[in-house]
Amino acid sequence: MKIRNLLLLAIGIGIGYKLAAKVREDDPNVVAGPRRDSNGNRTLRTVSAQAQRLGDQATTKSLDLIKRARGTLRDRMGDYESDDAVWN
Repeated sequence: MKIRNLLLLAIGIGIGYKLAAKVREDDPNVVAGPRRDSNGNRTLRTVSAQAQRLGDQATTKSLDLIKRARGTLRDRMGDYESDDAVWN
């Protein structure tokens, strides 16, 4: 009786191992990450690059404006000796 249980346990472990290996296999129909196609449309790549550059410039300009506004607010608040901010 004990040998039969040991055999069933070994068969169960073997089946579990095979199923786990099958589940971990890569599916060729699923894309794992971004893929760059070197044969893509040149015009599309150029437009994408320009759009990215414009987006980066807009981000830089907006951050500069925020920094300038914060500096202006600090200067205005620094002119007064009280702890309360006075807005003109």
